[in-house]
Amino acid sequence: MTTPHSLSWRMLMWAVGTTALLVAMPPDYRAGIVMPLLAALIGLLAAAEPENSWVLCLEVVTVVAWLLTTVVYGHTPSWTVALAIGALLYIHHGMAAIAAHIPVRARIPVALQVGWLGRAGGVLAMSVAVCLPVTVLTGGASAIPPALAVVLGAGGALGVAHALTRGTTPAGGRSRRP
Repeated sequence: MTTPHSLSWRMLMWAVGTTALLVAMPPDYRAGIVMPLLAALIGLLAAAEPENSWVLCLEVVTVVAWLLTTVVYGHTPSWTVALAIGALLYIHHGMAAIAAHIPVRARIPVALQVGWLGRAGGVLAMSVAVCLPVTVLTGGASAIPPALAVVLGAGGALGVAHALTRGTTPAGGRSRRP
């Protein structure tokens, strides 16, 4: 594995954030030029200043856009779209955390990449493992009102996060948290 330059990491972060925003938008908004440009601008601001509040702004706007798409515009919520948005936001947030601590001119160490990829892959796999049974038990995403789906999704995300923080530390020892 090569060590990418921090600037290329930020460019990838920009692409992931912009994609999350575009996936969350109603399809007719993506068809025009204004909203994709706005998504690209917010993604670029988040990538340029990952230690600022632009990352949070991008993530909140993405969730609000998805809620508006499903609740206000009446598009049927899809568990695959919700899972894709959640995965993109999780990856974007993790990339922003790394980018915020590594100078633009630096190279990202391979050990950091491997650790992050392993953890991100584990979280995404656990998210799919939680999402699929919920979808099967409820009869599909269309059977759940979008607002309740968001609450269930947030509960699932908190459950996965709780399970991960109760697990082991990166060094392989037990976490000292009570």
